Amino acid sequence: MARLAICFVVVAALTAAAWSRIELRSVSVVQLAAVCALGTVPALVAVLVQRRGLRTWPARLAVGGLTLLTTFCAFAYAFGVPLTEMRPGPQHDFFGPALGGFRDGFLDFYETRLPFDRVDFPAMHGVVLVAVFGFVAVTGLLVALRRPVLAGFVLLLGTGWPATLLPSNRPLAGGALVLGGILTILFFARADGRALRGLPQAIVVALVLIGIAVGASTSSAVAKQAFLHWQTWDPYNRPDKPVSVTYVWDSNYSGFSFPRKKTVVLRVHVEGPERPLYWRATVLDEYTPTGSWREALSFGPNRPAKELVDELHDPLLPLAAQDPKSWVRQDVQVEALSDNHLIASAQPVKWIPGTSQFVREAQGGIVQLARALHHGQQYTAWSYVPSLRPQQLAAAPDIYPAGVAADLDLMPLVKLPGWGTPNRDAIMRGLFTSLNSTLGDLGPYEQLYREARRVVGDARSPYVAAVLLEAWFRESGAFHYDQHPPPSATFLPPLVDFVLHSRRGYCQHYAGAMALMLRLLGVPARVAAGFVSGSYDAAHHEWTVTDHDAHAWVEAFFPGFGWVPFDPTPGRGRLDAPYSTAGIDTDRPGLRALASQLTTGAGVTALDRTTRREPSTRRGAGPGGPGHPFGRNVSGGGGAGAVARGGRSLFRFLLLVAAGAIALLMVIKEGRRRLRFVSHDPRELAGACRRDMMGFLADQGIDAPPSATPAELGRQLERHFLVDAKPFSRELAAARFGPLGEARDAVRRARRELRALHKQMRSQLGFFRRLRGLVSLRSLTV
Repeated sequence: MARLAICFVVVAALTAAAWSRIELRSVSVVQLAAVCALGTVPALVAVLVQRRGLRTWPARLAVGGLTLLTTFCAFAYAFGVPLTEMRPGPQHDFFGPALGGFRDGFLDFYETRLPFDRVDFPAMHGVVLVAVFGFVAVTGLLVALRRPVLAGFVLLLGTGWPATLLPSNRPLAGGALVLGGILTILFFARADGRALRGLPQAIVVALVLIGIAVGASTSSAVAKQAFLHWQTWDPYNRPDKPVSVTYVWDSNYSGFSFPRKKTVVLRVHVEGPERPLYWRATVLDEYTPTGSWREALSFGPNRPAKELVDELHDPLLPLAAQDPKSWVRQDVQVEALSDNHLIASAQPVKWIPGTSQFVREAQGGIVQLARALHHGQQYTAWSYVPSLRPQQLAAAPDIYPAGVAADLDLMPLVKLPGWGTPNRDAIMRGLFTSLNSTLGDLGPYEQLYREARRVVGDARSPYVAAVLLEAWFRESGAFHYDQHPPPSATFLPPLVDFVLHSRRGYCQHYAGAMALMLRLLGVPARVAAGFVSGSYDAAHHEWTVTDHDAHAWVEAFFPGFGWVPFDPTPGRGRLDAPYSTAGIDTDRPGLRALASQLTTGAGVTALDRTTRREPSTRRGAGPGGPGHPFGRNVSGGGGAGAVARGGRSLFRFLLLVAAGAIALLMVIKEGRRRLRFVSHDPRELAGACRRDMMGFLADQGIDAPPSATPAELGRQLERHFLVDAKPFSRELAAARFGPLGEARDAVRRARRELRALHKQMRSQLGFFRRLRGLVSLRSLTV
């Protein structure tokens, strides 16, 4: 037993040392000892079974079961999956995370350079631990079963494979250690009485094996030709190529197309009830003289990623953000995204970056990595996500801190007065006059300012102005979403042309224009870029985000609340924001309560003129009616009627489509049925009768075995329906298997019985079961 224990220790030490060296950080001795101990358990039990002479099948099955159990334990330990999850039930999943983690880690070996950092690639670290366990377990079992030569080959494979992934700087020393390990196995694994006699043979075999090992580990030619192309081995499908969504990060108003195939870029786990959030990557905070938005954030210096990045020092975060009860935790897994921004819901307060890279931070919770995100990378973010009501935001002060002064600039060096500035309109007129004389023609921006004033009318708070602009873009019907807007027919800046003329564009047009108009009105604003919430898996509390979810929206600053999102793009997404017209559960009563902050003048009548709709006089279209989120008839009241008429037309159209589809299906099924009976051969007609009855049963969800005899088919009919199917079964059997001369008469009787049975069975079916049989496609496959 002592000899075998020496073998086990040597095998475990060599295997653990070989695999741990492909990691950048030292692997914990405790982890390696744990997986090696698990790997030797089956071998030790096998030795005890052999010593006691228990070579029966139950004993072997016990060893096999123990090996399987230790394998489960090793996977659980390597990938952090509790063994308690390994039981039936929808809420328990062991094999998905364990095998999925192994798959992801295995694929990561084909996507990165070695040595790797387990902070960046935790799944690869799990694969290393499983590899150590696997080679120790297999080699140990072979040693216990007195198969020293096979054990030596497995040890060579277990130590040589990582050497080909990352060649050693001291290959001869590694080869000598492998030689010693193989000699140990060949010498000590043999029976005690034959140990010394077998030593010469062991040395010869060991020298042959070590020659192979030294050649593989020292010769770059051998390594590169035999194993170097390991990156090209691909037993699984590679992950989707990471996609770039830079068309959202940087303004581009010339049009774009989503790829035909959707690519999953992120998976975001959020505990608690379903809550649609937008996933922000960065903000475009500078409007340039060329008429576009760009990221001009002031980042701090690169520094090593700490275990926790704390954003609570941001002076623009409200005091309420200090309360962890208002935070939303997001566990993010990167699938295929080519970008170096960490993505989370705004306003982030804490991060666990999950990487060994350098990071740098900008005000507002924007975090960048030194390198791009990679497949399988995981990180955690906590964001301050308050549930704000319209009245709260309407009461926010209009005195802004110095930290948002740049977010009031029309463009660099062109500073605009804030919302609450006395005589602001007169100041703006004078400002445009002076700017036109020094910076050239800024007349288009003065027109845009007048349009913004016309839209918001006498709004008495920045929030009311923001929500009016959002509703105007999103709900008035004056704008149209278009991923390929027509080229501009003017020489105006793109966003000015969009608002004043074309009114066709996509999210960058809407978000950029609204942010620009808010700044002209004196409200700090910027464009946020990232993704809408995606699709939700309620069972796992997980959002799946694809490249088709890439989006841009608006953030406006309100003292005491921080940066608050608005989405002016019609039909692109829904915020978890009761204060917004883009909210999934907009607080309409709260918005109506704020109607007193508008007069009946400029704001409402301007919107009426813009939408080119005649004001409606029908009941309910005025204040408190459905025409506007504030209860005023902003769109002239025609929208609701149009929607109702359009809804009825769409409903009729869908009914016609459904009726046409059912009619076509009936024609196809009846045609197929009749084609079965065009033959004159009684045998074929008997088969048609049998298939016809089996098709009827299939349409009712009753499966008849394809090999069912006529008698079995008859018994199944009687089991499910109150009919006497014996005459049909008797005539069907005579037509199929009886003398040919009698088959013709038998098949006529069988068809007569078939029609009678159909009539009796249909009379027993209710309306919904008849409808089910009518639209079922199962009979077409019989």
